[in-house]
Amino acid sequence: MKKPLGDRRGFLISLVLLPFLAAALITLAIIGWGYYSYKKNETSIIRKMDQYFLAITQPDREEYRLEGDEVFEVPYMASRLTQDAAPTRIYDRTGRLIGEFSSAQGLYVQSPDELPGFLKKALVATEDGNFYTHHGVNYRAMGRAMLVNLRTLSKRQGGSTLTQQLAKLLFTTRKKTYGRKVFELFCARKLEEKFTKDQLLLMYLDFAYFGHGAFGVESASRFYFDKSARALQLEEAAMLVGIIASPNKYSPIENPELARARQRTVLTRMARLGFIPMASVERYHAQFWRGWEERPNTREVSFWRMKTNESPYLVEHVRRRLEKDFSKERILKGGLRVQTTFDLQAQKAAEAALQEALREENRKSTTAASRVEGALAAIDPTDGAILALVGGSGFNFKNQLDRSTNISRPIGSSVKPFVYAAAFESGRFKPEDEIEDAQPVFHLPGGKTWKPANYGDKYYGKVTLRFALHKSINSVAIRLLESAGIDRVITLLSEATGRPKEHFPRNLTLALGTAELSPLELASAYAVFANDGRPVRPHFLLGVEDRNGLPVSADEKETEEAAPEPSTGTVLAAALSSTTCRTLIDVMRGVLGPEGSAYGAAQKTGFNLPAAGKTGTTNDYRDAWFAGITPDIAAAVWVGHDDMRIPLTTGRTGGGVAAPAWMQFVRSFYRNRPVREFFQ
Repeated sequence: MKKPLGDRRGFLISLVLLPFLAAALITLAIIGWGYYSYKKNETSIIRKMDQYFLAITQPDREEYRLEGDEVFEVPYMASRLTQDAAPTRIYDRTGRLIGEFSSAQGLYVQSPDELPGFLKKALVATEDGNFYTHHGVNYRAMGRAMLVNLRTLSKRQGGSTLTQQLAKLLFTTRKKTYGRKVFELFCARKLEEKFTKDQLLLMYLDFAYFGHGAFGVESASRFYFDKSARALQLEEAAMLVGIIASPNKYSPIENPELARARQRTVLTRMARLGFIPMASVERYHAQFWRGWEERPNTREVSFWRMKTNESPYLVEHVRRRLEKDFSKERILKGGLRVQTTFDLQAQKAAEAALQEALREENRKSTTAASRVEGALAAIDPTDGAILALVGGSGFNFKNQLDRSTNISRPIGSSVKPFVYAAAFESGRFKPEDEIEDAQPVFHLPGGKTWKPANYGDKYYGKVTLRFALHKSINSVAIRLLESAGIDRVITLLSEATGRPKEHFPRNLTLALGTAELSPLELASAYAVFANDGRPVRPHFLLGVEDRNGLPVSADEKETEEAAPEPSTGTVLAAALSSTTCRTLIDVMRGVLGPEGSAYGAAQKTGFNLPAAGKTGTTNDYRDAWFAGITPDIAAAVWVGHDDMRIPLTTGRTGGGVAAPAWMQFVRSFYRNRPVREFFQ
């Protein structure tokens, strides 16, 4: 029996209305929870509002400083931490100071009258054009933002007023709930009841973060422009306001192109609200950037402000690690003592050696549009402790990339010792065994052929394996890989580097170095030869202590990452026998000898220390490598262009470019250290 038409219509209408009803109930529940959260904490919130305002207007009164509680996180500029600021220091393995973050106490603009009028106008124009007409919440803007977000199924618009943003800054709850936005809405209404509009702007600018460790507009003005906020020019104020939305993204130091566009946006919005003539936008914009480009660049050697910075690459490496576990406020001002495995003397030697090599290479380079860059990584081969990391020609905000850890490039013939080691480990090959050096021909599917050539198309006929490694003969390495077994070599590389086996190409091109590694990974891989066949894993963090010398735990962060544990050398099962390692080291020492590919570098640098290593050069001279070991260090040097499509000058090989830097570094390393032979 068919249902009446009216019943079916009612059923369909119910189906349509049900999602809307559910959404309405959920919305009411969220609003109710937000209101309940606010009312439950209202007394505490009102008291904190007063204390926050007094903290900036009477900054010398310690009783106005707060600490976080179970409900709220206290903004840094109103916390006891800013009053008791102590510098975080980074130390090397011997206790030498590597870096010390700036620890000046919080700086405040104490009265709205001290803020330039155009600074307040720039903030209003950029963040909340209706600031002076609403009472904390712009319901029309919120509704419009919700419709856009629903239509696009994304969060494209926020709709928050300046007062709501201030409420979020001041009353960040430790528990992240769906009702938090509503909670902040009620906080915003209360802020509007208690303070004037200019007082709200004062708090906003004093509590905002401007990047590079600069909290508050006064600190930011001094950091970026070496002047008080009272002395800001209009175009400078526009830049500072533009930074607030995303300090890292819009920093004129770190991302000048994005900062240019952002500042123009701020100036344009000021013009649209009638704060400045539209015709003056480009004049202010050009005036700012002309002066900015002429300023001295002395501060651009670290991501945050530093009092001491002996090695920007090491400081940045440590800073990024600490940020995983601690707030920027605690890192900058919390008096942490960070103990590392780095050796500052070795680091200085590595920086000098690499920079000298890069200066020479850039003088010879035929590619003026792209600078030659490089990297050096050195570790203790017995436990993997990182001794030195140099990420390029010099750290600054136009050259931030740490190439020692954050690039992965084909390693060329630097892979060949692993092919030979696998062959020797099999027991079927010895250094004095002979093999025919002739161009191999491999027939591929589709009637194609692969004819890998030796460097310079030079062939020696019958040669020993020892001689073949010294000369880096490609044909022999390919035949040896084929005989020893690709899987055996891949397993060794995986164990030595910590990379999964899938990372390495499972074909004969592996013998020519098509595998990609970072300099630190290659240095770690070579450590297996100096460590009697036992792989190591690189590490640098020994421990973090508070200002009283007690171990510290991580801050509570949304990532819920574990606190940084002291790192020690991981004990791993042997990947090679001691006999194979001794044999290979004996063979590799010849790479630096009269018939070796690094002999020219040894002659040039006067290098005569106990060492073993291997050169590496990739197709068309795109990458130049040298990796090697002594009884005390395993190190790798890479030289090339950041753009892999750009080669080095023709003829610039690993032996001629990277090996001299490696040897200069090792010579400097041993200048004040005893020299010893392998396996003593």
